[in-house]
Amino acid sequence: MHISKINIKEAVQSVFFNITSILIPILQYVPCASIWFGIMSIPLISYLFIFFQYPGMLQHDFLFFFGYQGTILAYLGLGLYVFCLIFHLRHRKQLMKTGPYKIVRHPQYLAFILMTLGLTLICFQTSPVIGFDLSDLDPSLFIFYIWLGEVLAYIVLGKIEDLTLKAKYRDEFIEYSYKVPFIIPFLKLKRSKKGD
Repeated sequence: MHISKINIKEAVQSVFFNITSILIPILQYVPCASIWFGIMSIPLISYLFIFFQYPGMLQHDFLFFFGYQGTILAYLGLGLYVFCLIFHLRHRKQLMKTGPYKIVRHPQYLAFILMTLGLTLICFQTSPVIGFDLSDLDPSLFIFYIWLGEVLAYIVLGKIEDLTLKAKYRDEFIEYSYKVPFIIPFLKLKRSKKGD
């Protein structure tokens, strides 16, 4: 009976984690996209619905994304995410300690942080920050706070994933987490060997 409760709890945690890790990228913001030029808060899912109605807008979006600083960072993040996704799909039945997971424990979240930072930098260089009426708050600062909120969400997801992996792989994960940084390469915070 005790074992079945643990299995149910692990299954619920796994489903929750999988749903959450899918929803956050879907709810990412696409700054200054095509017909909404200048609006930061358009969820990606809305963009995709409009895209399928007006596929010609993709040409405008490509031209837009090649003209600003932050573009390289956004594409670097996207490329890293695709690489991590493919790597993850090929090695999903084990604790991944090679490839990008040899450098950081959560390279997919690093990829999202880089990508959204690039998109935020693009947004700073375009007109959307002028049109907001946010009382005394600087519009650029408001957009930066949105990005910080997203980074915090990735950190929380990474911590949840660490707890799940620690419960599943125990000492193997503790040893791995002691050697490999959390999200930022080469940034190791002092920790106890217990992995807490």
